[in-house]
Amino acid sequence: MKGKQILQSLKTEGLTFTDIANTLGVSPVAISNVAHRKTDSARIASALALAIGKPVDKIFPDKPTYHRKPIDPKQREQRINALREQFGQAATA
Repeated sequence: MKGKQILQSLKTEGLTFTDIANTLGVSPVAISNVAHRKTDSARIASALALAIGKPVDKIFPDKPTYHRKPIDPKQREQRINALREQFGQAATA
């Protein structure tokens, strides 16, 4: 979706960039900049998608970094522990 389409979809939902900005504690300009692809923010992109009721990848298909799913906390801890082991082995080698 283009920035104007995102804004129109928000209006359809009874929302504005200012509403999203106030919720996130950022400026409306920050919301507009993400919607119009002037800056990147996965957090703002996710909020826009949630407000519109569409998946992030449908609103921002050109931004693959927004499409990443959050890692499971247990998987994250396992990865960190594996790295610690590898770093420890590298330090003693």
